[in-house]
Amino acid sequence: MKRVLVAGATGYLGRYVVKELKQAGYYVKVLVRSPAKLKQEGAFSSPVIYEFIDDIAVGDVSKAETIQGICADIDYVFSSVGITRQKGHLTFMDVDYQGNLHLLKEAEHSKVQRFMYINAHATENCPSALIKAKQLFVDKLNRSYVPHIIINPTGYFSDMTELFTMAQKGRVFLFGKGENKMNPIHGADLAEYCVASFSKEEISLDVGGPHVYTYRQMAELSIMAANPNSKITSVPLWLVKSIFPFLRISNKRQYELLQFFFYVMTHDVIADTYGNTDLQTYFENMNV
Repeated sequence: MKRVLVAGATGYLGRYVVKELKQAGYYVKVLVRSPAKLKQEGAFSSPVIYEFIDDIAVGDVSKAETIQGICADIDYVFSSVGITRQKGHLTFMDVDYQGNLHLLKEAEHSKVQRFMYINAHATENCPSALIKAKQLFVDKLNRSYVPHIIINPTGYFSDMTELFTMAQKGRVFLFGKGENKMNPIHGADLAEYCVASFSKEEISLDVGGPHVYTYRQMAELSIMAANPNSKITSVPLWLVKSIFPFLRISNKRQYELLQFFFYVMTHDVIADTYGNTDLQTYFENMNV
């Protein structure tokens, strides 16, 4: 039985990966800062995972001393560690880069057989510090002697939940006309893809969900499910860009996150299709 360490286990994707690994017959060890979260439902209705876990390690990847020896007797490492909308003083370089680097060094020390990292698809030219931190880690991973697998998802269904939330309130805002396209993927489908990909090595894989939508189409689906009386408002791109200088001064992290989401929503982000869960069903289930 292969033993897998999951870092980022209480995040949206991490929870689905833990469940999928256990159902596929793996020994599952999780690295978490707060074990109590393992007994709670995750964000965006991601599953409670305590029953799928064989071993729990408490530590913080941003603090190397707390994860020493974490990969002893581990065959595979899975990391979806990264800052998304979390609050706190840590930066993208602290977590997305340095935190994952600490984990990689432990994996190298223990000579693990695979290191799987969750990156992002089609964002190579994105100016956000979030992507720059991720790319710096990918560069380190590519130079490591540990066999690695890099998964580049287009976007998560959880990211689309903001459209549903706006629709509930009566108005969905889009950057520009919303004509750019994406095929986002559900966490359960992406987890299945990740676990199946552990048989590969030295590879970078791009993946998205089963259907391609424009952002306007996704907004319309959210309105159908959440509030048929809701309206769509297109915010001119020049107006969004005008906010950047002020946000950069007042809230650097929100500035970097807005840069990331602005980039994604104004470019086509499409990858090979995978999975069965469609966005309309996801939105409809949110309204149950």
